[in-house]
Amino acid sequence: MDRSRAVFLSGRGASGRNGRILVKKIISTINRFFAELSGWMLSLIVLLLLINFITRFFGVGVQGLLELTTFVFVAGIYMGLAHCEETDEHIKVEFIIARVPLKGQKILNIVNYVIAVGIGAVLAYTAGVSALEAYTSGESVPGTSPLPVFPVKFVIFLGLTFFFFQAILHLRDFAGKKR
Repeated sequence: MDRSRAVFLSGRGASGRNGRILVKKIISTINRFFAELSGWMLSLIVLLLLINFITRFFGVGVQGLLELTTFVFVAGIYMGLAHCEETDEHIKVEFIIARVPLKGQKILNIVNYVIAVGIGAVLAYTAGVSALEAYTSGESVPGTSPLPVFPVKFVIFLGLTFFFFQAILHLRDFAGKKR
């Protein structure tokens, strides 16, 4: 067995600083891909709503189109969640943290990230269990053309899982900063 393969299999090649940078790059790439996909989903929502409006105008509404639009909307939101966390573009209230000395700000921010990691873990786990149950039971939205719920629940699980990973990376990075 050649040396590079032995190092890879032993796990020593992905340890330390280079391994953390690689993990960060992989998660960042996935986050950007999901965010891009989320943007395209918004375009799809507009198209689906337009089709719905036009077909209803002519009296031939497409069954299940509004439900499908809702599914795409929910998937789009969760797909962009991790990227918002990565780029720190989500909504947050900082008026308390801004009034505390720098050392206190660091402690409050670490507590914030610990809470985000904990909540992210619980939400990702719960979404995963829900997606698995939806898949095994064949859960679907009732109607003339039932839509399976599993794909949307799986996307929610993916979005929350990558939010959780990103929150861990932020916690590790922020806790390691020296001020």
